[in-house]
Amino acid sequence: AMSFSLKTIVASAMFGLAGFAIAHGNVTPQEVDTGNLPELGDDVRIENPFREGSEFGEFNAQAIKIGESAYAGNCAACHGIRAMSGGLTPDLRELTEWDDEYFINRVRNGTDRGMPSWKKSMDQNAMWAIRSYVESLPKPE
Repeated sequence: AMSFSLKTIVASAMFGLAGFAIAHGNVTPQEVDTGNLPELGDDVRIENPFREGSEFGEFNAQAIKIGESAYAGNCAACHGIRAMSGGLTPDLRELTEWDDEYFINRVRNGTDRGMPSWKKSMDQNAMWAIRSYVESLPKPE
């Protein structure tokens, strides 16, 4: 009976650790309806075009609304509700407008630490809408 319980404990521990290891970044991409946002095309922009004062700044409010839904379906599982990270992932509210290029590259390409690449499942309209939403949130205290 002792060897059975030891095997069970070891198997359970290994299964649990495997689940923990793959849990981060294991998100089924949710489709994002970008509504009437202007089509940004394939050339990757390095500044948020929907930020007030930018090329399509007049779409900022719409981008925030679209971004809120897109964030909830694709980002919140790892980065927290309203981007309030639990500490395991970066607090996206701490990014500044100078971090646009960093943001778009991370979202498009992912990281080797668990962040998936989104470039095959999300266009840059959706990515910049998410960025606009995160920028609209209060900064951490």
